[in-house]
Amino acid sequence: MNFLERYLWKSVLTSILITWLSLALLDRFFAFLSEMGDVSPETQYGNLQALYYTLMGTPKILYDYFPTVTLIGSLLGLGNLAANSELTAMRAAGVSIRQIVVMTLKLGLALAIVVFVLGEWIAPRTELAASSFKLRMQQKQLAIGNQGVWVKDGNRILNIATLWSANKMEGVSIYAINPEEGRIESITHAARAERDADGWMLYDLKRQTIRADGVTQEVLEQVHQTDLIPEQVMSIAAVKPNQLAASQLADYIQHQHDNALSSAHFEQAFWQHFTTPLSTLVMLVLAAPFVFGFQRNSGAGQRIFIGILIGIGFFLFNRTLGSIGIVYGVPPLLSATLPLLIFLVGGLWMLRGIR
Repeated sequence: MNFLERYLWKSVLTSILITWLSLALLDRFFAFLSEMGDVSPETQYGNLQALYYTLMGTPKILYDYFPTVTLIGSLLGLGNLAANSELTAMRAAGVSIRQIVVMTLKLGLALAIVVFVLGEWIAPRTELAASSFKLRMQQKQLAIGNQGVWVKDGNRILNIATLWSANKMEGVSIYAINPEEGRIESITHAARAERDADGWMLYDLKRQTIRADGVTQEVLEQVHQTDLIPEQVMSIAAVKPNQLAASQLADYIQHQHDNALSSAHFEQAFWQHFTTPLSTLVMLVLAAPFVFGFQRNSGAGQRIFIGILIGIGFFLFNRTLGSIGIVYGVPPLLSATLPLLIFLVGGLWMLRGIR
């Protein structure tokens, strides 16, 4: 049984990896062609920079595609075994369909852990690094990274540790530069900043003014400022839930709850960090009926076509239900898990009639 399990894993895993690589290369090729429209001789963003930016987005694409990749790859891997009568030989040796499905699910569990790590620690970091790199090369005076948002606005450089929303920031640091001498003339730190009708109110402010004869400090409870940060910067640097790790999303959700604000988008993205890896197992369950049932004699082209159709259907249904859930107030946990449950029930129902 261990030998058969390893052989089955090797066949399915090879097909999944080949499919994963093929789809990623195809996507990145068209993404690179799209980036050519942003290449400009007036900035530092050239062809090599566009290629680097495109490659940095690969982990996120790998993460998003993995459920579909798992379905297509498992259809190909198991289908090739069925076409060569190897699955028939396994069953003749006393291995049931249920045991074969359980073997593939063990592989799926290992892959789900890998995908979770990819979506939690790797993809969000590369997305931030790619966005910051492109903005820097395009000389847009904005950088986004692990140390928050950095903005250059005239003779000021701002660092925002946490940008909760378009109306609230925490950990705001303002470095004022003397343009004639090229040195920092003051450093201002504010614990938080909140937008009002006339601008921004900075709270718990500490300011250090640097002069030739020394440094003076002042502490202020609150200060109002009308031009703290350019409006267009807020739209660029706004938090995108699908680019955050689950731990970061949990912080944002707690903040929204504490301030009686809507957190539906953040909760939806949070639960998808767990449903996306689990969908790997569902895709493996869905593949089994098509291999052991009415598609056992179909060619590789037919299996790929079926896998693409089901994968696209799952992707669209997942996105549509998530959007509908946010609009109509459906609990984010339900809208995130319902597509998974529906496709799982469908796969198990199709398996029931197969012997």
